[in-house]
Amino acid sequence: METRLKEVLAVVNNKGGVGKTTTVQSLAAAMMRYRRDWRILVIDLDPQGDLTKLIRGSSMSYTGSVTEAMSGDNGNLTIFKGRNGIYYVPSSPELQKIEPRLMEQMQPYMVLRRLLLTEFIDNTPDGIITFEEDSIKQKSCTIPDCFDYVLIDCPPALSMCTYNAMAVASGLLIPVQMEGLSVSGLAPVIVEMERVKRELNTQLELRGILPVMVDSRPNIVKSFVEYLRQAYGDNVCETMIPRSVKINEAQTKKQDIYEYKQWSPAAIAYEQLCKELF
Repeated sequence: METRLKEVLAVVNNKGGVGKTTTVQSLAAAMMRYRRDWRILVIDLDPQGDLTKLIRGSSMSYTGSVTEAMSGDNGNLTIFKGRNGIYYVPSSPELQKIEPRLMEQMQPYMVLRRLLLTEFIDNTPDGIITFEEDSIKQKSCTIPDCFDYVLIDCPPALSMCTYNAMAVASGLLIPVQMEGLSVSGLAPVIVEMERVKRELNTQLELRGILPVMVDSRPNIVKSFVEYLRQAYGDNVCETMIPRSVKINEAQTKKQDIYEYKQWSPAAIAYEQLCKELF
């Protein structure tokens, strides 16, 4: 039976502060604007839970978090409905202590993959995840049956949670700042991606290296972009996300960039990225 799911995209970098959460939030919002009939699910695998706060748009609650599902306390992912029709699986601070619980399981790097293929718990307000035009309303189904795209916000480390994301993803998107340490830190991520592809997930592909927070004026930034394109070729996204105070302002208000300033350069760039990837 054919499923809805077109792609599971893991947003990965082992360095913090490079815009992973912003990329997931803004790309999901851009996708919703691009195709209103797409059903988008985001999974927050970062213990800081910033994506959960942004998508939820309200005070934090850890009930039904991904931690509960992955630790085995609850054998199903719980799906919530967030801002602007984006669905999400929330994180919790306890996720940073999950590795011993994962190691107790039969296949510790495949836990998230198993959960995506298991019927989830529908915690949306009406208890039914469905489009208005769907002729059949399903109260329970698996994620591949019910969603078109899944975006995973990974922690800033090559941790077991990150490996779980790579083991279930069909594509990897790596946001990179145009700074020396960030650019040089790309290699370990790509090495581990290739190892996961060999040993766990033959379907995993590098979907893009995304330059983020780009100020194109300094010559050093231009040299970093040139180096990336020489070293990684077509794997580097044509789209570059500019540095933008508007994103910070929007997130302070718990909004996405399109709610706050839809014609800002960053908003336009994420729309271009959506078209480039999908």
